[in-house]
Amino acid sequence: MKKIFVALAMALVFCSVKAQTPTDSVGLFAVHGEESTRIEKISHTGIKGSGGLASMATFGVAKIKSKLEFKGETSEHQFEGTATMRMYFGTPSPQQMMNLYMFTPSYSVKNFDVARFDVKKGKRLLTSVTASITGSSVGVASAEDIQIETKELRSGVYDITIKGKPGEYCLMFTANGTGGFGGVFDFTIK
Repeated sequence: MKKIFVALAMALVFCSVKAQTPTDSVGLFAVHGEESTRIEKISHTGIKGSGGLASMATFGVAKIKSKLEFKGETSEHQFEGTATMRMYFGTPSPQQMMNLYMFTPSYSVKNFDVARFDVKKGKRLLTSVTASITGSSVGVASAEDIQIETKELRSGVYDITIKGKPGEYCLMFTANGTGGFGGVFDFTIK
């Protein structure tokens, strides 16, 4: 009798895992009406420094900046006026753990923020470090001219609505001071 219950329990677990829809997968999804598309994390391809000569000429008063460079002038995830996304927190598969660790149950929507890219010479840039004789800051700054609304649909599932000026943006994981360095989820508001 015990073996039957164990077999039945295993069958139920197997069926529930197989019945999981793509939209219930761990991660971030762009929502367009009834359709949703996974937004993959992108990583910076280089780091660009600027301001060294000006800083030398002004004895450290002018700022030195370090910027993370991302490929392309625009994201493939395009939104008209308002960006709507859905976040699913849970346990990623072992194959996806490196890219989706920020969606494990130990984190939440509160560990994410929105930044705005500067677009120059076919690349998108995020300022990650500024330094001068008067002080320094490390980490990508949040976009200031946007409105973010979050709504919890059920435990571990959130809808995020972002309204802002047209431009290139990204959602970044900010826990432990990683903002931008561990990759970002890019999108465009037209």
